Amino acid sequence: MDYVTLKITQETLEKMEIFYKEDLVFDVGEYILWKTKTIDDVVITIYSSKKGLKAVFSGANALNEALIWDVTATINPKKEKIDYYWLNVNNQIGSDEVGTGDFFGPVIVVASYIKESDIDLLKELKVNDSKKLTDEKILEIVPSLLDKVVFSKLTCTNDKYNELVNNGYSMNKIKALLHNKALLNVKEKIKENDTPCFIDQFCEVDKYYEYLQYEEKVVTKNITFKTKGESWYPSIAVSSMIARYCFLKEMKVLNEKYQMDIPKGASTKVDEFTQEFINKFGKEELSHICKINFVNYKKTV
Repeated sequence: MDYVTLKITQETLEKMEIFYKEDLVFDVGEYILWKTKTIDDVVITIYSSKKGLKAVFSGANALNEALIWDVTATINPKKEKIDYYWLNVNNQIGSDEVGTGDFFGPVIVVASYIKESDIDLLKELKVNDSKKLTDEKILEIVPSLLDKVVFSKLTCTNDKYNELVNNGYSMNKIKALLHNKALLNVKEKIKENDTPCFIDQFCEVDKYYEYLQYEEKVVTKNITFKTKGESWYPSIAVSSMIARYCFLKEMKVLNEKYQMDIPKGASTKVDEFTQEFINKFGKEELSHICKINFVNYKKTV
């Protein structure tokens, strides 16, 4: 399949909307204005982002269709194929988390159920470790996954996280509780008790179960812990992408609420922003959107 990408102006966008007006489909994904399909089976997708407007043509006749709008259009260079080394592609449940290294924003854990029949779709969508994908790519790919896989998303808000920390919970204990609950939720949804589970390992296995010793239900059978699990199991890869997508959506809400571009991570750039935020909204308000046990918080005055 050929692809052609064009940067377009608002004027060209308006002309395209008139030209394709009979078959436009709206509300199809984050940053996607609309999609359409021509009689020659060329799919046209219009994206809007901070970088401007972009039209992507895909199909055997993509170039011919793109040339209508730009006489200099050329077929995109073939992208390097992703090599998959998944250790298991059978039916499985996998879990992963995001937000644990970010001073701002919640901790989100996602568990996903992947069937063997889903593997071709995952490869077609270029499902990969979310840390290897740009935020823009995550926002583009994940909407196509949400209605195709069974998953459970658990969000530990900053207020809840800070409450647990004040009660003596460590980050790893919070993660263990969330992973276990997410796995149980998916098992309940699919009604398959023997489906193997995979966790992106974040602590020693004995310690993981120690964190869960007072829980009523704990997943203990047919479970595998693997560091960098998103590179080895498709279910963890999918969970890492959905979790990242949800984290980005949560951060977007915060950005809009405070009318500020809140940075991710926990770098010195975050420290500089934190002081700016305190000057504007106060330290009490800061505690509602950050993790108070991070060094970044201890640096504040």
